[in-house]
Amino acid sequence: MNVPLTTEILKDLKHKGYNILKSDNSVDDVIQHFVPTKVNDLWAFMSEFKEESFTVLIEKILDVSEEVLEGKFLRIF
Repeated sequence: MNVPLTTEILKDLKHKGYNILKSDNSVDDVIQHFVPTKVNDLWAFMSEFKEESFTVLIEKILDVSEEVLEGKFLRIF
C-alpha cells in the first residue's frame, strides 16, 4: 500500500524516531517510493548508501513545500 507523503506525515515520523526515508528509486524516477527507517549512526549510514538511490534525511525535507512532495509516497507493508 502506498500513502502520499505530506509534511504532517514527515513530522509524525520524526516524532516517532524515524530519521531516514530510504528508496531504491533513482533520483530520475518520476514517482518515488520511500520506506521510513531509524538509523542510529547517520554519518555511517550516509557514507554507505548508494548515491544513485533517492534516500533522504527527514530533517532536511521537513521545510519543503507540499508541491515538492507531490508524486512521492511512503510504502506501507
